[in-house]
Amino acid sequence: MSVWTRWVRQPQGLWLRKALFQVHLWVGISLSLYILVICLSGSVLVYRNELYARFVPTGNSIPAGFRATMWLLDLHDNLLWGRTGRTVNGVAAMLVLLLAATGAVVWWPGMTSWRRSLTVAFRRRQRFTWRLHSALGFWFFGFVVMWGISGLYLAIPQPFSGAVERLEGFDRLYPAGEKLLYWIGYSHFGRFERRIPGCGPACGATLKAVWAFVAIVPVVLLVTGVLVWWNRVLRRL
Repeated sequence: MSVWTRWVRQPQGLWLRKALFQVHLWVGISLSLYILVICLSGSVLVYRNELYARFVPTGNSIPAGFRATMWLLDLHDNLLWGRTGRTVNGVAAMLVLLLAATGAVVWWPGMTSWRRSLTVAFRRRQRFTWRLHSALGFWFFGFVVMWGISGLYLAIPQPFSGAVERLEGFDRLYPAGEKLLYWIGYSHFGRFERRIPGCGPACGATLKAVWAFVAIVPVVLLVTGVLVWWNRVLRRL
């Protein structure tokens, strides 16, 4: 049986999948605190404009809520560490993309059982955690990749801008590249109101709520991943 046939039918025994599983596991563990901080702060900062408007400074007095929002934004953008923290954010974003890529490979269970990985087995407690992790990883894969790319762009924009500048001589590609960077930046916090034609305040509020809710999903993926590791590895030691 060829490697490709084994991959399509029953990939669990392939050494490459086992190696990528270890990469996925240890990258996830190393990023656990980072994911927790970034996702929880990002979920709140979806509404940072509303928070700023709620705590408007009056005269020389800056409300605690305004200062807290500024602190949270600095934590999310720079890890409270200035330019160095922003660079660390960029490196972490690349690791998040690696986590997503390896997770996509590990997710594939084989041709005969891939549909089961799209749902959660509520009645089977021993499989619940793994199935929840697998299903959430599949359905929210696009969000994780989007946040990884947009986080990398916002932290280290130079390679992106440089790539677009190389298209300056191409009349069709250059505007498309600029527009792509525009949407990458605004997609990070779900700021689409008045940017999508026909998307008014109600649409903007709905999308912000979706972004704030989905930002918690990587935290659930983190918790379920750690639980799977605990049950499969540490409990047996």
